[in-house]
Amino acid sequence: MPVFPEIIKSIASQHEQHKDLNLFYGGKSAALAWTPYTRFLLATYPREILQLNADGLTAGLVNYLTTQAQLTFCATNQYMNVSGAAGESLKAVYSALMEDIVTQLQNKQTNFDGLEQLHGQRLTQWLLRTNAFVREINGTLEPQVKRVVCAEYSPATQLSVLHLDVLSMKGPVLDIGCGQQALLVRYLRQQGIEAYGIDRFIEQPAPYLQSVDWLEYATIPNRWGTIISNLSFSNHFLHHHQRSDSAYMGYARKFMEILRSLQTGGSYHYAPALPMMEAYLPSAQYAITHHKVGDHFRNTVITRKE
Repeated sequence: MPVFPEIIKSIASQHEQHKDLNLFYGGKSAALAWTPYTRFLLATYPREILQLNADGLTAGLVNYLTTQAQLTFCATNQYMNVSGAAGESLKAVYSALMEDIVTQLQNKQTNFDGLEQLHGQRLTQWLLRTNAFVREINGTLEPQVKRVVCAEYSPATQLSVLHLDVLSMKGPVLDIGCGQQALLVRYLRQQGIEAYGIDRFIEQPAPYLQSVDWLEYATIPNRWGTIISNLSFSNHFLHHHQRSDSAYMGYARKFMEILRSLQTGGSYHYAPALPMMEAYLPSAQYAITHHKVGDHFRNTVITRKE
């Protein structure tokens, strides 16, 4: 039996089993119990798995494991940092797991319980180093995590919330945090508008979509006619501002980079508003308007004057 596709299936089963697991439950690192099928594969096909390692294919598995973990974490809490240095250290966790599995199989050992415990400890420590707020949110008393997720809204809803008119929209357009499906970007392109999108995860790749963390995205001065971010960049900015964590300054710098990437007469449409930044923008360079969105928040439109 070709073992590689079966390993992919077992990884999916692992994430399905643990997607709601609170790693801090009980005040100690959780043991990420492997599914019966995962145990079956390791016990039944050690030779085939070791051959994958000999062929250099386990590096690809580590990348796949890391990506699936990033998707699972962000599906649980949209504010989690899984990119950049955090992403590299998460990859190191899965690289260590793969090395442990290979070592045990080479030594004809199958200490599943020990591997589960060790992997759980590494993931828990990774969370504490990179996303300590998750422990504050979930605590240690409940076995399941508290989900903090963001839906991907229809193009019509986003256009309404952000106070955008397709007929008068100035191009090219950049959607920051366009969502896995990039619904608004695809819709705008169908209307003949040159639109692009960035997001941490893109479900269906396209030349006009880029899978990248917005803090790592390289902006180009005077590039965009319209920039959009609906309940994405500014929402995360507010989250880190309220927590007063180190990520706040990175968001502040990126906010100013975004404004500098506007063409003269270009506008940045986002929600919710960012009063702690907007109050200090020079009126000679930027015009700022707000529009009420429901009963809970306002959107912002910043237009570059010069």
